[in-house]
Amino acid sequence: MRYILKTFIILAGISYSITSQGQELFKNNIRQYKVKLLGEAVKLIDSEEVLSADSMEVTFKTKGYDPVHVDLKSMKKKKLSPDKIYDQVSESIVIVSPAGRCGGLSENGVECKRIHTYPASGYIVNSDGIIVTNYHVVNSYTTKNNTTARDVLLVMLKDGRSFPVEEVLMADKSNDLAIIKINPKGANLKPLPIATKDANIGDPVYVVSHPKGYFYAFSSGMVTDKFSEINAGQYRNLMGISADFAAGSSGAAIIDQFGNVIGTVSYTKTLKYSDDAEKTQMVLKAIIPSSCLLKLMKEGN
Repeated sequence: MRYILKTFIILAGISYSITSQGQELFKNNIRQYKVKLLGEAVKLIDSEEVLSADSMEVTFKTKGYDPVHVDLKSMKKKKLSPDKIYDQVSESIVIVSPAGRCGGLSENGVECKRIHTYPASGYIVNSDGIIVTNYHVVNSYTTKNNTTARDVLLVMLKDGRSFPVEEVLMADKSNDLAIIKINPKGANLKPLPIATKDANIGDPVYVVSHPKGYFYAFSSGMVTDKFSEINAGQYRNLMGISADFAAGSSGAAIIDQFGNVIGTVSYTKTLKYSDDAEKTQMVLKAIIPSSCLLKLMKEGN
């Protein structure tokens, strides 16, 4: 009997240990983030103290922005291990999401009364609430084609606190960059330093983002290419990386081995042998170099 009792106690202890470790290891609860994002969207919409899509569109579509004077954090020079990079960077990565009451009709013709959210990524560059994301993320909120999520563009921190976007400080379609502003209301925001020199091909890179709702996922790779292309009628510089990202990662920071931002996620492109081929050969992952962001901040557009 004593042996059985002792064995039970040991097994219970092991079970408790595994459960405790599991709660720590799997702390990025996907459902928890989705529920929290939805709840925060409802609160902000009900408060009516938000900038609607129609109101934001007026400034967002403005041709020409003044320089954005931002007190940026100094670059880091000490190499970090991947786990340290994740710990330091993830607190500065945010969820940027259009949200709104649908009001449309469902497939069976019944009015949809749900709140819809479309989470993407962004990152903090100043403790006063200045955040960088993609142009196409903000545009997805302001466009008239968006009929389901035009009540609030919100920013949610990793700890779940949320704030409405109050202003678009810069929007550049060609470089696919937008700088937005929230009122942090005393929150201790943790900005990321921006690299003043572009990374080289072969340099290691890291990404913390929200691919397809897998919030705060971490990937690593290297700079694989540097190239130029025409977008919105203008040439722009881009870099290719091998670190994975996907839909929902738009606007995330690309981080070097020191913890500095060396670029911003832009898009992925599936490469095939021919247009009608079914099999994918590789996926190009394109990012906007940090030099483009710094130039926009300094010169405007």
